[in-house]
Amino acid sequence: MYGQYQQQFAGLQGAQGMMGNMGMQGMQGMQGMQGAQGMQNQQQNQQQNQQNQIKNPQSNLLPKVKGPKINDRDNVNLALAQEKYITDSLNVFAREASHRQLHNDVMRMFFETHAMTRELFNLMFRKGWYTLEGEQQQKLAQSYQKFQGYSTQFPYTTQMH
Repeated sequence: MYGQYQQQFAGLQGAQGMMGNMGMQGMQGMQGMQGAQGMQNQQQNQQQNQQNQIKNPQSNLLPKVKGPKINDRDNVNLALAQEKYITDSLNVFAREASHRQLHNDVMRMFFETHAMTRELFNLMFRKGWYTLEGEQQQKLAQSYQKFQGYSTQFPYTTQMH
C-alpha cells in the first residue's frame, strides 16, 4: 500500500516537471489574482457587516484572546442559554398543564424566566458582548409584503399595520 502512494507521488512530481516554468508561473499568477480578488471581496463583506451591526463597545475587562479560563462573558452567556432552555420548557409545561393552579404557577415561573432572559440579554448588549445585525429597509418591506399575503389564509380577520 505504501509503495502505491510513493508511485503516485512520484507520478505527480513528474507531471509538474513536464509543465515547465511557464506553466507553473502562469498558474501561480492566476492563483495570486484570485487570492487578491478573494481578499478584496472578503474585506468588502466585512465592511458591510460592520455597517449593519448594532452593538455597544466592549468593556476592556475581557482579554483580546480567549484563554481556557471562564470569564464574566462566559458566565453570563451560559446563564442566558440556560434561561432560554428553561423558558422553552416552561412554555411546553404550561401549555400541557391540566390543573388550573398548576397552570397558574407554571405561568408565573414562565414570566419570571422570560424577564430574566431579557435582563441577561440587555446586560450582554450593554457590555458589547451581544451584536445584532441590521437589515436593509428594502428586505424588511419584502418580508412584510410576503407575510401580509399570508394573512388571507387566517380563519379570522386581523388588521395589520
